[in-house]
Amino acid sequence: MQPITDVQTLFRYQRAIRTFTDEEVPDALVHQVLTAAIHGPSGSNTQPWHFIVVRDPTVKHAISEVYEEARAAGPTPSAGGARQPLAAAPVLIVACVNTPASGRAGFQTGASIYPSVQNLLLAARALGLGSCLTTLHRRRKARIHEILGIPDHIESAAIIPLGWPDREYGPNRRPPLAQFVRYDHWTGSTAWHHRNTSA
Repeated sequence: MQPITDVQTLFRYQRAIRTFTDEEVPDALVHQVLTAAIHGPSGSNTQPWHFIVVRDPTVKHAISEVYEEARAAGPTPSAGGARQPLAAAPVLIVACVNTPASGRAGFQTGASIYPSVQNLLLAARALGLGSCLTTLHRRRKARIHEILGIPDHIESAAIIPLGWPDREYGPNRRPPLAQFVRYDHWTGSTAWHHRNTSA
């Protein structure tokens, strides 16, 4: 895929990529997407994120095997097309986050890691790289944490395969904006409001 510099175009062409070529991803590009990630917002600016970059084939295969078990363990949304095992990606990035003082991660914890993951995904697409966000590993979280040596006070939030896409991909497809937006109340109008600002 070609790099993208226009931000509005970037939003429309960032999509889940699950099949990659064998070409390696240089460390410099991995550093760029991770730099984008750590510039994401977080609750109270706590910046509680950590990222594990996995290139070792043995570790990737171990993660991939557990991930496939997790996929088979319950209902899985359709990926909508071809999908390689995680181990086929040149790089896996495991996004992690500090567990809050309560010991339980929830929406607020997610709000401090997933925006940074979105920064990573957008930065990857801007460079012409493919990626996707997956959380299915959490069905087998304990085994993934054992493989990676993740300590008890850290949660793994996502695994992101990263690599060069196997082909060109077009824009993502979305219904019209009006299908998702309401005004003033849940039962309010879905029509676009044209406010009269004249004196």
